[in-house]
Amino acid sequence: YEAPSPVQARYVAKDVEHHGHKVPEGSVMVLLNGSANRDDRQFPDGDRFDIHRDAGHHLSFGYGIHFCLGAALARLEGRVALDEVLNRFPEWEVDWEHAEQARTSTVRGWASLPALVS
Repeated sequence: YEAPSPVQARYVAKDVEHHGHKVPEGSVMVLLNGSANRDDRQFPDGDRFDIHRDAGHHLSFGYGIHFCLGAALARLEGRVALDEVLNRFPEWEVDWEHAEQARTSTVRGWASLPALVS
């Protein structure tokens, strides 16, 4: 829902046409994948968090030849970490009052995300 790397830039190596617009060689194109993953043309009600959304073509790990080499490892690490946290603390909630986002121009995440355990 919140892309960890919301923007990607690429150098245009040769003239191309994209959505009816010529992009000349030497240009820089920026993909706003944080926005693309919420595109209503791709995802019904794209800006709504939906854990059951078919995310078959989201761009958080890139696409094609620019697909993230570490994507499988990141997914595995996330699954293992969540399984372990939920096994140890099955009832908890985020302490939003003390949560602090760490946003830069190229990365989104949390500087602090404390939890309250029941």
